[in-house]
Amino acid sequence: MDKKIIAHRGIPTLAPENTMAAFNVVVNHDVKWIETDLSITKDEKVFVIHDDKLNRTTNQSGSIETVDSSTVESADAGYWFAEKYRGEKVPTLDQLIDFLNIHKINANIELKGVVGDNANYLADRLVEEFSKALDRLDDHVELIISSFNPIMLEKMYKLRPELKYAVLFSRATLGDDWNLVMQACHAKIVHPDSSGLTEDKVKQMKDYGYEINVWTVDDINRAQQLLSWGVDGVITNIADRMSFLEK
Repeated sequence: MDKKIIAHRGIPTLAPENTMAAFNVVVNHDVKWIETDLSITKDEKVFVIHDDKLNRTTNQSGSIETVDSSTVESADAGYWFAEKYRGEKVPTLDQLIDFLNIHKINANIELKGVVGDNANYLADRLVEEFSKALDRLDDHVELIISSFNPIMLEKMYKLRPELKYAVLFSRATLGDDWNLVMQACHAKIVHPDSSGLTEDKVKQMKDYGYEINVWTVDDINRAQQLLSWGVDGVITNIADRMSFLEK
């Protein structure tokens, strides 16, 4: 089976992360997978953005679940990266689906845990909107749904049990009970942090029958080591420089 090189938020070394510019660069470098994130606004519109707050990657501020979609739509998500990206927008869920359909790029889509007063309601709306949008996803596009938050995976699973699910683990959360979490989340794919990941742990995961995609691997030697241990894919900020590892 071919190894997966998964472009983390597009190729954020070449264009501002989680923008259409960063996704289009992936197409230009013949990378077959992207990783990206979904969050929801106060007025229940779903956008592609990683952080809870708008501050780091746009010229707007505030937590995404406390602002209206008009604030996100007006945000400049590119100016901080380079002048030529000034005016780049935060993509909508619909734009992401269009992109995947046009280019037949596969996607690992991370559901961000929803915070704030209305968290559970907005989390339900996020998975409902996402599930609805998937009705028009091309059948040839492969999808992995991932999250650090088991509750988000459970909510999505209730709507779309047929999809592939992955649990994200940090070094700190990959404890003795990781396999219990996997089973509770109906997950067949494990996404462990590269930091501290050992060959023995990879072997254990493989012995349990899981697919493994490791994040975030920006060292080519480390990527080669992980792939030689039997992991199925690496999530990286430099997918353009790692695509030769796919075979």
